[in-house]
Amino acid sequence: MKKRKRWTTMLLAVAVVAGIAMPQGGGVLPASADETKPATNQGQSLNRDGRSVLYPKEWYPGYRTAEGQFLHDFSYAGYRRGEVPIPAVDKHRGMNVTKAPYRADSTGRKDATLAIQQAIDDAAARGGGVVYLPKGTYRVTPQEGKDFALNLHSSGVVLKGDGQHQTHLFNAQENMKQKDIIRVGGGDWKRTTTTTKLRKTVSEPTVLLPVESTEGFQMNDFVVITFETTEGFLKEHGMENKWASRLGKVEPLFYRQIIAVDPEAKTLTLDIPTRYPLKLRDDITITKTEAPIMEVGLEDFSIANVQNSKPGLGEDDFKVEGTAGYEADNAKAINVIAAANSWIRNVGTYKPPGNTEYHILSKGVILDRTKNVTVEKVTMQYPQYRGANGNGYLYQFIGNDNLITGSRAVGARHSFTYANFSANGNVLLDAYSENSFYLTDFHMYLSMANLIDNFTVNGDAISAITRDYGSSATNRHGVVTTESVFWNTKGVAAHASKPGVIIESEQFGNGYIIGTQGKVNGVKVDIVGSIPDADTSPFDWVEGVGQGERLFPQSLYKDQAKKRLDPAGLGLQSLLVNGDAVPGVQFMRTQYDYVLPFGTTETPILSAKAVSKEARVKIVQPKGTNGTGVITISRRGQTQTVHVQFSVANTPVLPENITIAPDKSVPGWRSAGYAISAGKSGRLQAFLTLDNGEVVNTSELNIPVTYRLSDEQAGYIDGNTFYAERPGIVDIIASCQLQGVVVEARQTFEVVEPMAEPEGPLTAIVKVTASADDGNIPLNTLDRDSDTRWSADGKGQFLQVELEEETIVDRVSLLFYNGQTRSNYFDLEVSVDGVNFEPVLTGMASKKQSALETFEFTPTPAKFLRYVGQGNEINTWNSLIEIWVHAQ
Repeated sequence: MKKRKRWTTMLLAVAVVAGIAMPQGGGVLPASADETKPATNQGQSLNRDGRSVLYPKEWYPGYRTAEGQFLHDFSYAGYRRGEVPIPAVDKHRGMNVTKAPYRADSTGRKDATLAIQQAIDDAAARGGGVVYLPKGTYRVTPQEGKDFALNLHSSGVVLKGDGQHQTHLFNAQENMKQKDIIRVGGGDWKRTTTTTKLRKTVSEPTVLLPVESTEGFQMNDFVVITFETTEGFLKEHGMENKWASRLGKVEPLFYRQIIAVDPEAKTLTLDIPTRYPLKLRDDITITKTEAPIMEVGLEDFSIANVQNSKPGLGEDDFKVEGTAGYEADNAKAINVIAAANSWIRNVGTYKPPGNTEYHILSKGVILDRTKNVTVEKVTMQYPQYRGANGNGYLYQFIGNDNLITGSRAVGARHSFTYANFSANGNVLLDAYSENSFYLTDFHMYLSMANLIDNFTVNGDAISAITRDYGSSATNRHGVVTTESVFWNTKGVAAHASKPGVIIESEQFGNGYIIGTQGKVNGVKVDIVGSIPDADTSPFDWVEGVGQGERLFPQSLYKDQAKKRLDPAGLGLQSLLVNGDAVPGVQFMRTQYDYVLPFGTTETPILSAKAVSKEARVKIVQPKGTNGTGVITISRRGQTQTVHVQFSVANTPVLPENITIAPDKSVPGWRSAGYAISAGKSGRLQAFLTLDNGEVVNTSELNIPVTYRLSDEQAGYIDGNTFYAERPGIVDIIASCQLQGVVVEARQTFEVVEPMAEPEGPLTAIVKVTASADDGNIPLNTLDRDSDTRWSADGKGQFLQVELEEETIVDRVSLLFYNGQTRSNYFDLEVSVDGVNFEPVLTGMASKKQSALETFEFTPTPAKFLRYVGQGNEINTWNSLIEIWVHAQ
């Protein structure tokens, strides 16, 4: 592990100039010995005007110190990026659930689930509407076959009560294991077949993506940006032994909307900047999705679970049947899945009659794969079960650019927690946490660039440290965040486990603590990591400990929003040099430094386009390779000027290293990891890391690479394709020469036994389609790879295969996803024309086994077969790993 830096050179310089006494050694930067006085001059002091070194008066998105520290622009968080207020909802124009035709019981004595759900469904059928719950108590229960009580499944539906103390939703079912009281949306972002790849590595936050092709993409399209957890990615973060189970997995990073498409420059402009480097090495893919569920609101009511009466609330009782912990495991009050531009407002939990102290069974509000959702004035309190497996989390964030403001958490396992790579750009503003069992935290994988702004802890603290919970390759914690900011944190009382400390931070790369105040205001950044391979140097930035009261501005989010929204329409959607995208384009950025390649003598040419069609753009081109280009954007009497300063690199770009990876853009390799089945071939790709930090694909730049094998028995290489012959482990060595520098790399691959085929004659399948999928596509059922599958939610969703020719068929063999844990229900239909289908199997149920199953039926001619899923014994999901069709 690289040696950590105690303080950055800049921090020391500023401290010396200001005459600040730097703390000796490491550890806690305390409030005071008795925690009664605010600390002063700990870490780096704020400037005299109360400003941070990282946020001067002239700050703009992309502003960096000489050593590269910077603050993201967090102003995009919340409903519609904060550009319009949440709509005012008139309950009197809604559908009153207590009136005909619904007649929901508001006394709490009779179940009201079907009546309320029918009103929700009717509102959805009308294209949206308000479902109004007048004051009273409404008993709701998951219906048979459902893992939720109420589901807002369509855009434009608002569930509104008369206020937290007037309208109560009461779930009376004790066994709510893995179930929700209210679910918004469901499934995943529905991907289409329109995809493109990143054309160049993107190293800094930007809205302008250089892509291989813009075909099929249009303005206002929603997209999901994914990456693959390659070995290079794992090694870079020191997580080879901690995230090994994620190797080869495709992970969502950013949910975005396209605001501009430029086919000539081959760029897509996003509505929100990226939050982390996107390297070609990691197979960055941009996929168009169907529009997510939007404009859904929950407001003005309280929610509760009946207390589970069974014993057993221990840490691992979620595994023990018959215990309260087992039946409360991952029960959620409100679960929002794959939704955008929606809100939860003025909602709280309450203690229903009969409960001794608890409000809910386990989890509170979950924002799962969400984009721009606002949670405002929400209070979650007193979960009954706070054991392992994610229980007792009152707010959990797994999405992008959500805003949680003015909200409270009391008595949680974790009050607020961030999890997964897609938890980025979220803002926790003016929130409050009281008496949590563990700390508000960044919990697992690498949550990127989140802001905790004016957070008050009372018997809690914030943890953002590397976590190691064992040597298992499936450990999900590891380095948990990077580039996150804690701004003006207030401490009322310390957590029992962290006397004197309200923030502990050990982020990957840079992390930032700016301004603390209150009775307890100490921070801890001098942390010896628990994972030796994870280099988290330098120590995180500490500034203004105990000085939060004079920090200016008091709220980073509010000030950044004002900077972005006040001059609306003056931003640039595109900025090009010689037709190529400028790195780090952000709408309101006003200064760029552009380094031209070594040896450049021709004057560069700038081009730019404004976000607003009403804006006028004037460009003054630079005078020479070391000149400055000036772009002036004018609209409605306002102007903004952008400067681009050019320089020429002093030396040519040289290679630092080379990495090898399977090219999974073409068939051959198995989905997970660096593996291939014997008898198949897979294309290789190599990436050069250059000394300027850029990562390039050698094939795209026509840089020759030679490959060789450590063991010729495993197979052979022809050009850049590996032909696998025998199972075993083999190293592939790649070498490349550029600018006279030779780099070489060795990468281990595995040749595995091919998937066993069912006995009997099989007929060829030439095409596979489906009624729907969640990103696990139909073609996966033909790839003979146990790591892939087709999945779709809902009874009646089907997978259809087309045979090479009309054939007499009498059996199908199926391999079910998680087949050993649940029975899957389905029907099977056949057709000779693809239009008229006849059933050959109905009401079928699979055995609980991991092996494939064969299902026989009366021999019949068929050109098409449909597997019609009817869900499984746990929920309504249909998931198949493989399908085979037998000929008679």
